[in-house]
Amino acid sequence: MISREETQKILEAAINAPSGSNSQPWRFEFKDNKLYLIALPEKDHPILNYRNRGTWVAHGALIENILIAASAAGFSTDLKIFPDSSRPNVTAKIEFSKSVPREEPLFSSISKRATNRKPYKNTPLTEEQKNIFIESTQKISGVEVKIIEDKKAIQQLAEAASINEVVTLENEKLHKLFFDEIVWTREEEERRGKGLYIKTMELKPPQQAALKLFRKWKVMNLFNKLKFARGIARGNSKTYASCSAMIGIIIKDNDADFITAGRAMERIWLEATRLGLSFHLLTGTLFYYQALAFKREIFSKEHREIIENAYNKTKKYLGVNNETIALLFRVGYGGQPSALSIKKDPLINF
Repeated sequence: MISREETQKILEAAINAPSGSNSQPWRFEFKDNKLYLIALPEKDHPILNYRNRGTWVAHGALIENILIAASAAGFSTDLKIFPDSSRPNVTAKIEFSKSVPREEPLFSSISKRATNRKPYKNTPLTEEQKNIFIESTQKISGVEVKIIEDKKAIQQLAEAASINEVVTLENEKLHKLFFDEIVWTREEEERRGKGLYIKTMELKPPQQAALKLFRKWKVMNLFNKLKFARGIARGNSKTYASCSAMIGIIIKDNDADFITAGRAMERIWLEATRLGLSFHLLTGTLFYYQALAFKREIFSKEHREIIENAYNKTKKYLGVNNETIALLFRVGYGGQPSALSIKKDPLINF
């Protein structure tokens, strides 16, 4: 049997998982030696979270952290994804069995894992590093990992990813949602318990000042007449292209696969952390493409076209045909991020 205290300790480590704008869309139920992960998709972006898939990715990363932390604490685990069709927001059931503590090389990386939005050096990955990334996900079935190092392909992928900024800043509703997610001070972040902390965005002081000005839609809209959002996207694409490699996670197209994608992403992220590499997830354009399936009316005709073109470009340079691109991220040498996001204590019903 696993005690409440041991469960609490495992979850305190595991909640250091990534989620959209640090939304942490989860809570936990523990009963009869079984842990149930409960999704709170209402905490995630209402446009980007098509069929709760952004939430599922976050839960996949959380699950992987739990499995690693449990093993390090001396417990084997039995994992069931979507175990109860009558409760679709129960993403997983994890049953614990007493075992012996195992050496988990990735455990110490869980607390160190962070998003780094800085420009990276263009130092190539070593063959050993690439093999580590590939091998780390081989036991997770249903995902394909593609590592892109060609500079032209990276540039094209970066330009496609930066379409996110164009759509977000040129659409009034999306503009509001974006600025609602920004947290301007550490005190505000502690009070809200979630959000995109401004210092994690790695903006220079003039950029921070401009961002505060652009909070007002009338101001943003005026600058958009001068194609200002597109200039921001061009600048960001240069940052995105500054990396050792772009990595895509490819899946089929069902909800459980997005949990699997999150698990694979987290393993690569933890390995990157262990190897001293920086990591930056680039999913906005991919999730906007999925949003076209159910929120098409949100987007203008022009934005629908550029989202579709950006997604098709991403498919081309990742070498994807009929599969779904779940995630895209860049890795490289970026040093330490300027700030980390705060994680709330796990909410557990015993």
